[in-house]
Amino acid sequence: MPTIRLTAFFKDDDGHGWSETHDKDGGASVTSLTSFLAAFNSLMQSFRRPLLAGDAFYLGCRASYRTVSGAIAGDNVELDPPMRGPQTFGGADLDMTAPEAAVKMRFRNDASTARSDAYIRGMWSQTIRFGVLNFNTAEGAEWKRRADQYAAALITGGYGWLGVNPALTSRGQVTGYTQNAEGTVTLNLNPTNGVVLPAAGTKLAISFARINGSKSVLNRSLVCVIEPGGAAVTTMEQVAVSEFVTEGTYIAQVTGFIPYAALSYYRLSKRKTGRPFGVGPGRLPAKTLH
Repeated sequence: MPTIRLTAFFKDDDGHGWSETHDKDGGASVTSLTSFLAAFNSLMQSFRRPLLAGDAFYLGCRASYRTVSGAIAGDNVELDPPMRGPQTFGGADLDMTAPEAAVKMRFRNDASTARSDAYIRGMWSQTIRFGVLNFNTAEGAEWKRRADQYAAALITGGYGWLGVNPALTSRGQVTGYTQNAEGTVTLNLNPTNGVVLPAAGTKLAISFARINGSKSVLNRSLVCVIEPGGAAVTTMEQVAVSEFVTEGTYIAQVTGFIPYAALSYYRLSKRKTGRPFGVGPGRLPAKTLH
Protein backbone atom coordinates (compact mmCIF):
# COMPACT_ATOMS: atom_id res chain seq x y z
CA MET A 1 0.00 0.00 0.00
CA PRO A 2 1.34 3.48 -0.79
CA THR A 3 2.50 5.82 1.94
CA ILE A 4 1.72 9.52 1.43
CA ARG A 5 4.53 11.89 2.38
CA LEU A 6 3.22 15.24 3.62
CA THR A 7 5.66 18.12 4.05
CA ALA A 8 4.97 21.59 5.47
CA PHE A 9 7.22 24.55 4.62
CA PHE A 10 8.17 27.49 6.83
CA LYS A 11 10.45 30.54 6.89
CA ASP A 12 11.39 33.43 9.15
CA ASP A 13 11.73 37.10 8.21
CA ASP A 14 15.52 36.79 8.03
CA GLY A 15 15.50 34.40 5.07
CA HIS A 16 15.86 31.07 6.89
CA GLY A 17 13.70 28.21 5.66
CA TRP A 18 12.84 24.76 6.99
CA SER A 19 10.35 21.95 6.50
CA GLU A 20 8.52 19.40 8.61
CA THR A 21 7.38 16.00 7.35
CA HIS A 22 4.73 13.52 8.45
CA ASP A 23 3.49 10.44 6.61
CA LYS A 24 0.06 8.89 6.21
CA ASP A 25 -1.21 5.51 5.09
CA GLY A 26 -2.63 5.79 1.58
CA GLY A 27 -4.73 2.64 1.86
CA ALA A 28 -4.96 -0.02 -0.85
CA SER A 29 -4.48 2.55 -3.61
CA VAL A 30 -4.40 6.29 -4.19
CA THR A 31 -6.50 7.92 -6.89
CA SER A 32 -6.13 11.55 -5.78
CA LEU A 33 -3.97 13.56 -3.40
CA THR A 34 -6.57 16.31 -2.99
CA SER A 35 -8.12 15.09 0.26
CA PHE A 36 -4.75 14.30 1.85
CA LEU A 37 -3.38 17.72 0.93
CA ALA A 38 -6.48 19.58 2.11
CA ALA A 39 -6.58 17.78 5.47
CA PHE A 40 -2.87 18.35 6.11
CA ASN A 41 -3.04 22.01 5.13
CA SER A 42 -5.98 22.50 7.50
CA LEU A 43 -4.07 20.79 10.32
CA MET A 44 -1.02 22.98 9.73
CA GLN A 45 -3.10 26.15 9.81
CA SER A 46 -5.15 25.15 12.86
CA PHE A 47 -2.51 23.49 15.06
CA ARG A 48 1.01 24.11 13.71
CA ARG A 49 0.81 27.81 12.85
CA PRO A 50 -0.10 28.77 16.48
CA LEU A 51 3.31 27.37 17.54
CA LEU A 52 5.16 29.85 15.32
CA ALA A 53 6.46 33.16 16.60
CA GLY A 54 5.33 36.42 15.04
CA ASP A 55 8.37 36.64 12.77
CA ALA A 56 7.89 33.12 11.36
CA PHE A 57 5.56 32.09 8.53
CA TYR A 58 3.75 29.00 7.23
CA LEU A 59 4.27 28.89 3.44
CA GLY A 60 2.23 25.87 2.39
CA CYS A 61 2.63 22.12 2.02
CA ARG A 62 3.21 19.26 -0.39
CA ALA A 63 1.77 15.74 -0.71
CA SER A 64 3.57 13.04 -2.69
CA TYR A 65 3.88 9.27 -3.07
CA ARG A 66 5.63 6.73 -5.25
CA THR A 67 3.34 5.11 -7.82
CA VAL A 68 3.36 1.44 -8.81
CA SER A 69 5.45 2.34 -11.86
CA GLY A 70 8.05 4.06 -9.67
CA ALA A 71 7.14 7.62 -10.65
CA ILE A 72 6.59 10.30 -8.00
CA ALA A 73 3.10 11.82 -7.93
CA GLY A 74 2.83 15.10 -6.03
CA ASP A 75 0.85 18.29 -5.55
CA ASN A 76 1.40 21.54 -3.61
CA VAL A 77 -0.48 24.18 -1.68
CA GLU A 78 1.36 27.51 -1.78
CA LEU A 79 -0.07 30.37 0.28
CA ASP A 80 0.16 33.94 -1.00
CA PRO A 81 0.58 35.74 1.28
CA PRO A 82 2.06 33.19 3.74
CA MET A 83 0.50 32.87 7.20
CA ARG A 84 2.34 34.59 10.04
CA GLY A 85 2.53 33.10 13.52
CA PRO A 86 0.81 34.88 16.45
CA GLN A 87 2.60 38.10 17.39
CA THR A 88 1.50 38.50 21.01
CA PHE A 89 0.19 36.52 23.95
CA GLY A 90 -1.00 38.10 27.17
CA GLY A 91 0.50 41.40 26.12
CA ALA A 92 3.97 39.91 25.51
CA ASP A 93 5.60 40.02 22.06
CA LEU A 94 6.20 36.56 20.60
CA ASP A 95 9.48 36.79 18.71
CA MET A 96 11.29 33.76 17.37
CA THR A 97 14.30 32.23 19.06
CA ALA A 98 17.45 31.27 17.08
CA PRO A 99 16.38 29.75 13.72
CA GLU A 100 18.41 26.57 14.28
CA ALA A 101 16.80 25.91 17.69
CA ALA A 102 14.14 23.20 17.65
CA VAL A 103 11.90 21.33 20.04
CA LYS A 104 12.21 17.60 19.42
CA MET A 105 8.89 15.80 19.80
CA ARG A 106 9.51 12.08 20.32
CA PHE A 107 6.60 9.94 19.09
CA ARG A 108 6.30 6.18 19.58
CA ASN A 109 4.15 3.39 18.20
CA ASP A 110 1.51 1.60 20.25
CA ALA A 111 3.84 -1.21 21.37
CA SER A 112 6.75 1.15 22.20
CA THR A 113 8.97 -0.80 19.80
CA ALA A 114 9.50 1.99 17.25
CA ARG A 115 10.08 5.75 17.58
CA SER A 116 10.20 8.82 15.37
CA ASP A 117 11.08 12.47 16.01
CA ALA A 118 9.46 15.66 14.75
CA TYR A 119 11.49 18.87 15.05
CA ILE A 120 9.45 21.99 15.75
CA ARG A 121 11.23 25.21 14.76
CA GLY A 122 10.19 28.84 14.75
CA MET A 123 8.96 28.60 18.36
CA TRP A 124 8.60 31.46 20.81
CA SER A 125 11.79 32.74 22.45
CA GLN A 126 10.07 32.42 25.86
CA THR A 127 10.16 28.61 25.55
CA ILE A 128 13.94 28.56 26.22
CA ARG A 129 15.82 29.73 29.31
CA PHE A 130 19.47 29.05 30.19
CA GLY A 131 19.82 26.55 27.32
CA VAL A 132 16.88 24.31 28.28
CA LEU A 133 13.15 24.24 27.61
CA ASN A 134 11.15 26.46 29.93
CA PHE A 135 7.42 25.72 30.20
CA ASN A 136 7.01 27.39 33.58
CA THR A 137 6.22 30.93 32.42
CA ALA A 138 2.78 31.93 31.14
CA GLU A 139 4.10 31.99 27.56
CA GLY A 140 5.98 28.72 27.95
CA ALA A 141 2.98 26.94 29.45
CA GLU A 142 0.74 28.23 26.66
CA TRP A 143 3.16 27.09 23.97
CA LYS A 144 3.33 23.64 25.61
CA ARG A 145 -0.49 23.47 25.70
CA ARG A 146 -0.65 24.26 21.99
CA ALA A 147 2.11 21.75 21.25
CA ASP A 148 0.16 19.05 23.08
CA GLN A 149 -2.87 19.89 20.95
CA TYR A 150 -0.76 19.65 17.80
CA ALA A 151 0.62 16.24 18.82
CA ALA A 152 -2.90 15.00 19.61
CA ALA A 153 -4.14 16.20 16.21
CA LEU A 154 -1.35 14.29 14.44
CA ILE A 155 -2.18 11.13 16.40
CA THR A 156 -5.96 11.26 15.92
CA GLY A 157 -5.46 12.28 12.29
CA GLY A 158 -3.69 9.00 11.55
CA TYR A 159 -0.27 10.46 10.77
CA GLY A 160 3.00 8.64 11.40
CA TRP A 161 6.21 7.70 9.65
CA LEU A 162 7.71 5.22 7.20
CA GLY A 163 10.16 3.00 9.03
CA VAL A 164 11.22 -0.53 9.85
CA ASN A 165 8.06 -2.21 11.12
CA PRO A 166 8.88 -4.66 13.95
CA ALA A 167 5.54 -6.40 13.45
CA LEU A 168 6.53 -7.34 9.87
CA THR A 169 10.28 -7.93 10.36
CA SER A 170 11.25 -11.59 10.43
CA ARG A 171 14.29 -12.77 12.40
CA GLY A 172 15.69 -16.27 12.77
CA GLN A 173 18.26 -18.88 11.84
CA VAL A 174 20.05 -19.77 8.63
CA THR A 175 20.00 -23.57 8.73
CA GLY A 176 21.76 -24.26 5.44
CA TYR A 177 22.35 -23.12 1.87
CA THR A 178 22.86 -24.43 -1.66
CA GLN A 179 24.98 -23.03 -4.48
CA ASN A 180 22.82 -22.91 -7.61
CA ALA A 181 24.06 -23.64 -11.11
CA GLU A 182 23.75 -20.00 -12.21
CA GLY A 183 25.88 -18.82 -9.28
CA THR A 184 23.14 -17.61 -6.92
CA VAL A 185 22.66 -19.11 -3.46
CA THR A 186 19.46 -20.45 -1.90
CA LEU A 187 19.45 -20.17 1.89
CA ASN A 188 17.17 -22.16 4.18
CA LEU A 189 15.66 -19.99 6.90
CA ASN A 190 13.84 -20.71 10.16
CA PRO A 191 11.93 -17.71 11.60
CA THR A 192 12.20 -17.67 15.39
CA ASN A 193 10.39 -14.45 16.33
CA GLY A 194 6.97 -15.58 15.12
CA VAL A 195 7.00 -13.40 11.99
CA VAL A 196 6.90 -15.27 8.69
CA LEU A 197 8.69 -14.04 5.60
CA PRO A 198 6.76 -11.96 3.02
CA ALA A 199 4.90 -13.56 0.13
CA ALA A 200 6.75 -15.69 -2.42
CA GLY A 201 8.36 -13.64 -5.16
CA THR A 202 8.93 -10.61 -2.92
CA LYS A 203 12.35 -8.97 -3.31
CA LEU A 204 13.84 -7.93 0.02
CA ALA A 205 17.20 -6.89 1.45
CA ILE A 206 18.13 -9.44 4.13
CA SER A 207 21.04 -9.11 6.54
CA PHE A 208 22.94 -12.32 7.30
CA ALA A 209 25.44 -12.91 10.13
CA ARG A 210 27.41 -15.61 11.96
CA ILE A 211 27.20 -18.10 9.09
CA ASN A 212 30.14 -20.53 9.25
CA GLY A 213 31.47 -18.93 12.42
CA SER A 214 31.13 -15.41 10.93
CA LYS A 215 33.61 -16.32 8.17
CA SER A 216 31.22 -16.72 5.23
CA VAL A 217 31.04 -14.26 2.35
CA LEU A 218 27.27 -14.37 2.90
CA ASN A 219 27.57 -12.42 6.15
CA ARG A 220 26.28 -9.11 4.75
CA SER A 221 23.12 -7.56 3.37
CA LEU A 222 21.91 -9.23 0.17
CA VAL A 223 18.81 -8.62 -1.94
CA CYS A 224 16.94 -11.91 -2.11
CA VAL A 225 13.76 -13.34 -3.60
CA ILE A 226 11.39 -15.18 -1.25
CA GLU A 227 10.85 -18.78 -2.39
CA PRO A 228 7.44 -20.53 -2.29
CA GLY A 229 6.72 -21.95 1.14
CA GLY A 230 8.39 -19.09 2.99
CA ALA A 231 11.27 -21.21 4.29
CA ALA A 232 13.98 -20.24 1.80
CA VAL A 233 15.32 -17.25 -0.13
CA THR A 234 17.57 -16.97 -3.18
CA THR A 235 20.11 -14.22 -3.68
CA MET A 236 19.67 -11.93 -6.66
CA GLU A 237 23.41 -11.73 -7.27
CA GLN A 238 25.95 -14.46 -7.82
CA VAL A 239 27.88 -15.39 -4.69
CA ALA A 240 30.64 -18.01 -4.60
CA VAL A 241 30.36 -19.93 -1.33
CA SER A 242 32.17 -22.77 0.35
CA GLU A 243 30.37 -25.68 2.00
CA PHE A 244 27.95 -25.01 4.84
CA VAL A 245 29.49 -25.61 8.28
CA THR A 246 27.56 -23.83 11.05
CA GLU A 247 24.24 -22.04 11.33
CA GLY A 248 23.90 -18.28 11.24
CA THR A 249 21.22 -15.66 11.71
CA TYR A 250 19.18 -13.36 9.48
CA ILE A 251 17.06 -10.23 9.75
CA ALA A 252 14.54 -9.51 6.99
CA GLN A 253 13.58 -5.91 7.72
CA VAL A 254 10.29 -4.79 6.22
CA THR A 255 9.52 -1.09 6.04
CA GLY A 256 5.98 0.15 6.30
CA PHE A 257 3.77 2.88 7.65
CA ILE A 258 3.83 3.20 11.44
CA PRO A 259 1.15 5.46 12.98
CA TYR A 260 1.90 7.82 15.85
CA ALA A 261 0.35 6.32 18.98
CA ALA A 262 1.63 8.61 21.74
CA LEU A 263 3.98 11.49 22.45
CA SER A 264 6.81 10.45 24.76
CA TYR A 265 8.57 13.74 25.54
CA TYR A 266 9.84 17.15 24.44
CA ARG A 267 13.53 18.03 24.28
CA LEU A 268 15.50 21.06 23.13
CA SER A 269 17.51 20.28 20.02
CA LYS A 270 19.10 21.95 17.00
CA ARG A 271 18.45 21.61 13.26
CA LYS A 272 19.98 23.49 10.35
CA THR A 273 17.89 25.76 8.17
CA GLY A 274 18.14 26.40 4.45
CA ARG A 275 16.59 28.43 1.66
CA PRO A 276 12.82 28.95 2.00
CA PHE A 277 10.57 26.80 -0.17
CA GLY A 278 9.76 28.34 -3.55
CA VAL A 279 12.72 30.74 -3.55
CA GLY A 280 15.10 30.12 -6.43
CA PRO A 281 18.81 30.94 -6.52
CA GLY A 282 19.77 34.56 -7.06
CA ARG A 283 20.71 35.94 -10.44
CA LEU A 284 24.36 35.84 -11.36
CA PRO A 285 26.14 39.23 -11.48
CA ALA A 286 25.97 40.98 -14.81
CA LYS A 287 29.05 40.36 -16.95
CA THR A 288 30.63 42.76 -19.39
CA LEU A 289 31.57 41.19 -22.71
CA HIS A 290 34.85 42.34 -24.18
